[in-house]
Amino acid sequence: MNVSAKEAGLAAMTFSRQALTGFLDTIPEDKWCHQAVDGCNHPMWIVGHLAWTDDYFLQKLGGKLSALPADWGEKFGMGSAPSSDAGSYPPVSQIREQFNNLRETVLTWYGGLSEEQLSASLPEELAGFAPNHASWAGTVAWHEGMHAGQLTFARKSLGMTPVFA
Repeated sequence: MNVSAKEAGLAAMTFSRQALTGFLDTIPEDKWCHQAVDGCNHPMWIVGHLAWTDDYFLQKLGGKLSALPADWGEKFGMGSAPSSDAGSYPPVSQIREQFNNLRETVLTWYGGLSEEQLSASLPEELAGFAPNHASWAGTVAWHEGMHAGQLTFARKSLGMTPVFA
């Protein structure tokens, strides 16, 4: 069986999102700002950050306009710090909606790339993420997997049992 780079990328991004969502769905919303250790990323920040990341790449690689309010970069962008104050964030329902919608947009955009576009190098400012659009999907899946690990740590610190036993 010969799987294309596009199929592999779509599968990796879909699997990483499903796994992370499986961990996330077991954490009660009133615990979304729980920090297992001072300063570590909590579920609220992780979900907002992943939505922000999808939006960022859609802008930089897909030429899309941002779908997020302007203050999301300050709250969830690279270099932002999680706050333990749930009131400083949008409602969980809004964060989850953006998280879901933006990933669907990423999958649709990526799925529509031609072989030529997949092999094209990323812009110089993003070359550190991946050499080309095809391998970029693996970077997205890895990034999401890293944050899924943070969710498992948060769950463990809340006394929750493993999701995948």
